[in-house]
Amino acid sequence: MRTVKTYCTAAVAGVGLLGLAACGGTAGTGTTAAKGVDKAVQSVAEAMALTTKSTQQYRSVKISLDEKIQVQGNNVNVTGDGAMSWKPLAMDMTMHSSQLAAQLGSSDIRTLMTGTTMYMGFTGAAPKGMDGKHWMKLDFSSMGAAGRAMAQQLNKASGQDPASQVKLATSSNDLKRVGTETVNGVTATHYAGTVNLAKAAAKQGLDADLKSVLDQDAKLGIDTMNVDLWVDGQNRPVKIHQSTPATAKVVMDVTIDYSDYSNTPVTVTPPAPSDTVDLAKQLSGLKG
Repeated sequence: MRTVKTYCTAAVAGVGLLGLAACGGTAGTGTTAAKGVDKAVQSVAEAMALTTKSTQQYRSVKISLDEKIQVQGNNVNVTGDGAMSWKPLAMDMTMHSSQLAAQLGSSDIRTLMTGTTMYMGFTGAAPKGMDGKHWMKLDFSSMGAAGRAMAQQLNKASGQDPASQVKLATSSNDLKRVGTETVNGVTATHYAGTVNLAKAAAKQGLDADLKSVLDQDAKLGIDTMNVDLWVDGQNRPVKIHQSTPATAKVVMDVTIDYSDYSNTPVTVTPPAPSDTVDLAKQLSGLKG
């Protein structure tokens, strides 16, 4: 039971990564300094519209992640690097978590996502309770209506598309231009604000992509979100920081860097079934 709970904690970290990793954006591509950063006459709304339009032109991006999650009494700190694409969703990232390493005996966790299925692979010796296998599989579509709904939401262009997270930032009534800063060697404009998710969701004519993001946050018990966004000279998110109040059901503090925007989708090769444990079946067995 304890082992399965630990795997569930790892899965929560992975799902959080999926939901927010695309939520953000960071690390610029190391290209030229911002061309439009000095256009102070440009309104924040105009700048965000350009950023949304620019980001929607891409299908994939490289990610560097620093994520802190507190859920159901568990604290998990995760760092990671990899790549993600959307339309459809695919991801290949290697994560590190000292908390999970202490429980599972694996310092790095490779997380793959393809379609409705997430795989988590453990380096070194196979973790205890996995019958010598190195991979854990979680197919959301096999977990009833709630799982299918999560799979559908994860695969929508919205939640994983950085452009949708720009829309989340623009739903803040107090989004302001902070100034020009250097992010990973790239000149970028910093914007900051606080989003009241309930008020944003209640707006008439709400963008469908943004509604999907807001619904996901509401299910996590999140009412407000502090957002900092950095945009490069090509109007692309180069960094985003999102944090929730300490009173939220799921407390998150996430910083994500994006680099190498591309239209080449991420290719994921699932691990061999013989080296994989099906977590959904284990959870079903516990219910029985």
